[in-house]
Amino acid sequence: MDERRRLSSAVGADAAGAVCLAEAGMDVAMLIPVGSSCTAAVAEAEAAIAEAGRRSVTDFADLDDLASVESALARVRASLGTPSVLLSIVGSGSYRGPGGLLDQDWKEIVERPLRRAFLAGRASVDSLIKNGWGRVITVLDVDRSSQAPPHEDAVLRTGLEGLVRTLALELYPFGITSNLITSDPSGSTRERAGECYGSQVADLVGFLVSDEASAVSGRSIPLYDDGSQDEASAGPSSRRRCGGDLNQQVAVVMTI
Repeated sequence: MDERRRLSSAVGADAAGAVCLAEAGMDVAMLIPVGSSCTAAVAEAEAAIAEAGRRSVTDFADLDDLASVESALARVRASLGTPSVLLSIVGSGSYRGPGGLLDQDWKEIVERPLRRAFLAGRASVDSLIKNGWGRVITVLDVDRSSQAPPHEDAVLRTGLEGLVRTLALELYPFGITSNLITSDPSGSTRERAGECYGSQVADLVGFLVSDEASAVSGRSIPLYDDGSQDEASAGPSSRRRCGGDLNQQVAVVMTI
């Protein structure tokens, strides 16, 4: 099993996506929230990116503060260059229905991740436009610990769909696409999240950054699990061609 797919099972969509982008030939910056406890997973991803022959940096930011995000992206530009891909991994929580949702729950489960996704896009857009090519990919990650029905992240999902479609319309004239990757609303990917969701996300990210996906924008793409991913996981990952020279492209992976 290759390194990306091993990480897909171990640590999820963020590390798997970062390694996939490195395998596609991109240098990768991983931007994570201040106080995050995912240092072990980040270290594994950094090692896998180095093994792919690419550079990586990891930085911390207050993702609720635009100035902090912009400062972190400025450090990325100084270290690696101007980013042309933004991959935002948005964690899903348990909605618990309108009857059991307190004001603080709403802020944590819906309002906060939506604002962070908006700030990530706002802070990155100028760099993407400057490059004249870019990809904004947002992933609604699966909550592996939640036993809630899959429809309970529908409010956050719908908000992200609106954001992604708005970005797609605004950025299309500049050669930039914007798409959302989600789990299957019926729950098939949620049930087997620890086994294959990260790998499925990485495969789809690899396609969306390629030139073949230049006409795909403003889409919400659900991932369905039919059990076939287990067999596919043993094979080598594909290397797709991004716009321009791969060795001059920089991706930012942001865990929201």
